[in-house]
Amino acid sequence: MQKDITSFISNNPEDTIQFAKNFSRNINFGTVIFMTGDLGSGKTTFTKGFVAGLGFTNEVQSPTYPILNEYSTSTNFIYHFDLYRLKSISEFLEIGGIEYLSSKNGICIIEWPELLSTFDIDNKIEVKFKLIDNNKRKIDIIK
Repeated sequence: MQKDITSFISNNPEDTIQFAKNFSRNINFGTVIFMTGDLGSGKTTFTKGFVAGLGFTNEVQSPTYPILNEYSTSTNFIYHFDLYRLKSISEFLEIGGIEYLSSKNGICIIEWPELLSTFDIDNKIEVKFKLIDNNKRKIDIIK
């Protein structure tokens, strides 16, 4: 199956936020987003824009230490994971990972998703971040 790839060059954090706001408006709840890229490449900045684009008013912070941050409205959720510190798939399962991935009124945004590479997820979108220089990033959306 051929994948659809959309690329965007961000010149600064504001570009990344605006791109993510626009992108979020075309994403259905029940979607899982895998975000990959080096530390500092824009994953959390992208998430800030994504969350704001869907009308959530929560303050977005990196979930590196808590592993999961939840943002919600009265009916919908965004589950923002950072799996960097998890050592095994069983740790993901212990925190209810399958339930989050199968939520129909939630969107899972997963930083460092390599641990889940063996999962078959139909509604997955990949977002890859590449540092070009201190401010500039290339963002690839792969559906």
